[in-house]
Amino acid sequence: MTIDRRDLLKVISSSAMAAAVGGVLPEEMLPQLTAVDQERQNAGLSGSLVQRAPERLLQSEPVVTLDAEGTATIAWETVIPAQGGTIYVGVPNDEIALDWPIYNAGQSVTEESARLKHEARVDLRGYASRSAPRMLLEGGTLAYRLELFDTRKSAAQFIDRHFSFQVENGKFRKTPAILEGPFLSQIQADSAIVWWVTDTPTKGEVRLSNGVNIPSESGPSEGGLASRHIVRLRDLSANTKYRYQAVSAASDGEIRSRSYTLRTSPQEPAFSFVFTCDGRTGGLGGGDMALEGINGISARALAIQMARHSPHLMIFTGDLINGYTTREDDFRAQLRSWKRIYGPLWHEVPVYTGMGNHESLLDIFPDGVQADKQAGQSAEAVFASEFVHPMNGPEPEHPGLPPYKGSVYSFDYTGCHFTQLNSDYWYSSRPQQRAGNPFGRLLPGQLEWLEKDLTAARSARARHIFVFVHEPAFPNGGHVQDALWGGGEAEGVKVRDRFWSIITQAGTSAVFCGHEHNYSRTLIDSKTPVHRDGTANAGFVKPVWQITQGAAGAPFYPRDSAVPWAKAVKKFVAHTWSYCLVQVRGPLVSLETYSYTGELLDQAELV
Repeated sequence: MTIDRRDLLKVISSSAMAAAVGGVLPEEMLPQLTAVDQERQNAGLSGSLVQRAPERLLQSEPVVTLDAEGTATIAWETVIPAQGGTIYVGVPNDEIALDWPIYNAGQSVTEESARLKHEARVDLRGYASRSAPRMLLEGGTLAYRLELFDTRKSAAQFIDRHFSFQVENGKFRKTPAILEGPFLSQIQADSAIVWWVTDTPTKGEVRLSNGVNIPSESGPSEGGLASRHIVRLRDLSANTKYRYQAVSAASDGEIRSRSYTLRTSPQEPAFSFVFTCDGRTGGLGGGDMALEGINGISARALAIQMARHSPHLMIFTGDLINGYTTREDDFRAQLRSWKRIYGPLWHEVPVYTGMGNHESLLDIFPDGVQADKQAGQSAEAVFASEFVHPMNGPEPEHPGLPPYKGSVYSFDYTGCHFTQLNSDYWYSSRPQQRAGNPFGRLLPGQLEWLEKDLTAARSARARHIFVFVHEPAFPNGGHVQDALWGGGEAEGVKVRDRFWSIITQAGTSAVFCGHEHNYSRTLIDSKTPVHRDGTANAGFVKPVWQITQGAAGAPFYPRDSAVPWAKAVKKFVAHTWSYCLVQVRGPLVSLETYSYTGELLDQAELV
């Protein structure tokens, strides 16, 4: 079946904005959408959908069993025949804040031939007696890394996992483990969320003290026994540090996290946040450079530098992972790899994430067309379920389309307003053939929600407004052919101009984006050439900075100096991993950009 591109893009062009308010597609589109859904279902049932998961070497998650004498058996299955490898073991480094595990022992996995099913045994008692004697008394958590050779890429792949155990009277038994977290989210002056994930259903609580080890209230997790735990802490004091600990218990044992620091927000705007994005892998080799979809080397280096500033928030807007997969378990595994790397920072700094074009969970049709899966199976739905973000975003553009909530949202922090958008919603590689949206196109429902959100923030007298979106409105190198302006085509430019008019009229302080794997700082105003013919847009009534920071680990892009707004680019850095530190001090907002080695690359006053 063929869908006329003009019929689809009428919906998403700004010329149809008034007719499409509320994020509702025209009625004439509904039969087409239904037919496409039926075609997709038929392709899935017939097995004709193409399967692709280039980052996935495991067919399923490793399974760990532990006998009473301390022998751990780790079994896993690969998607292709593989032969042998190495397993490394170690413990989380609980003597430092950024507690990534240190692997200090290893052994070969010897196999006579390539196979799909694999198994390795680890002598836990022997390891503990040599490297961690206290484990023999009280148990603990063992981290392990599988180093396997992926013949598809001619490179090694690392699989990092861990499990927990207890020792009683010299006998070992496996217990629940905290797989993710504890993480902080949605911190305010008097409240906060702590959340974590366990490998088996448990009863969870947070044990909170006031900083001098006096126990405070414990909040039960929502829903009783569960693997995902969300605890809302209330009645806290502003600008105060608390020590907290996540505890999960079940009939087979209890696991406690380390004790971490939670800092509530100040009442006056005096805080900082760090920002970066595009930390995915991609053609960078194997090992830690391709750690289940992310560049683990750059991520660790950036997290170390970010932690030096003790920021109040971290924001990462898209391309966390390499994505572009047809398997939901692969998509989740990549997101969990990202959480595993940034987790040590996240224990004490609330993290907010957004979607980019690489957060793609796809159906791939025999003719090569790629399209976002639908509704609850979509990339948007799965992404939202992997985080604990505010759920105040818009409704889907039409019932049955992917949700916005959880990937599009806003929140206030210390009198300032933060808005996260999704520039890559409901993707289709060929919208003219199968209904969907090209990358970099903000649809009417999201734009209407944005306008209402920013208008409300301005009415509430937000001191500063910060907007985050993966694709830049004014690309400068690597994605000039697409991004929010659609490569300069009329339809894309109209939507881009509508977006920028909304943010300027709301008095936004800065727009933060990525997509281009470099750093740039660009000032756009009513006199800046923003169209192919060199004309400006008088509707851009307030000068607003666009900060592009897509240098978190993906392959670098050079500058394109032919863009109409080239003279408005005040700084461009192409070839180093980096991040931004934004400091808010009352009416002032300053920016500093640092490399992964801690060198200052740029600084400016944004307000």
